[in-house]
Amino acid sequence: MKNVLFFDTDSILKHFIQKKSDVTFNPVLFDESLNAIHKRLIDPYLNAEMISVFVHSESLDTKRLDLFPDLKLIATRSTGYNHIDLAYCKKRGIVVSNVPRYGESTVAEFAFGLILALSRKIILGRNAMAHNHIEIEKYIGFDLEGKTIGVIGTGSIGRHVIQIARGFNMRILAYDLFQNPNLKEYYVDNLNDIYRQADIITLHIPSTPQNFHLLNEQAFRQMKKGVIIINTARGDLIDTQALYGALRQGIVGGAGLDVLENEDFLLHDEAAVAHRTNDFDFLLDSAMNLKLLQFQNVIATPHIAFNSVDAINRINQTTFSNIQSFLSGQIQNNVSKGL
Repeated sequence: MKNVLFFDTDSILKHFIQKKSDVTFNPVLFDESLNAIHKRLIDPYLNAEMISVFVHSESLDTKRLDLFPDLKLIATRSTGYNHIDLAYCKKRGIVVSNVPRYGESTVAEFAFGLILALSRKIILGRNAMAHNHIEIEKYIGFDLEGKTIGVIGTGSIGRHVIQIARGFNMRILAYDLFQNPNLKEYYVDNLNDIYRQADIITLHIPSTPQNFHLLNEQAFRQMKKGVIIINTARGDLIDTQALYGALRQGIVGGAGLDVLENEDFLLHDEAAVAHRTNDFDFLLDSAMNLKLLQFQNVIATPHIAFNSVDAINRINQTTFSNIQSFLSGQIQNNVSKGL
């Protein structure tokens, strides 16, 4: 049986593999991400034709991928694939497969968890109780019923967000380049309509060059004073410095951020980010992220919106199916196909 190297492994993946009886390959597991692992650990497996990574194995470019001269498949255990150099994979003939759907409800529910925590100041109230210093007037929140939520991106997750918002009797505005006919009553013509009207803005779009810094200084200037920003998608959708300024000015009344621009410094140890210490933008964003954490009206979580047992099992099942299909010559969920 052929080896498949799994990086960024956790206890759920290990348990999943132990229970599988129909595996047609040999899983080799590493807790470390590919960009942080010591080369001596993978030296015995440099002839591997298949690897599986998660988003923590970021910046998979020429340097890392050239470690495996026979590589034919990268099975990423995520929907997003901006952590992989697809152009280089195409040049080498490496197939990249993803998990297109696994956590529509999972991420949408988490987004609303952030919305509720901010709108009702739940964490502030909890911390006050823990420190026995309670000032009730500091924890006055607002109802979601009747408020306007702007949903940017109406793919599978965005659709679930809209479904939940209906349950709260919210006014819904939506924007997407590719409109879903079942949601036509909610779409606005341009993002400015959402910026100007929404009490809450939540992002559910991919990281692309076109979406880079979608929420920037110009966008924040158009928003209602006190708007809440939610990002469970990708960190670089928001200009970190612009968000910091908008929070200081009171334009943004709160931010729920499961992802941060250049979040590696906060999520990984020094070894994993050592290669970026000469990257000025990375260092500046890292400093700004630390500044964001000082705001009481900012809730930052470590990229865990996907992180339920149900969703992770769906991820693992689809990843194994991707690998076994590849071995049988039936490639599925190929994100490099259209390059």
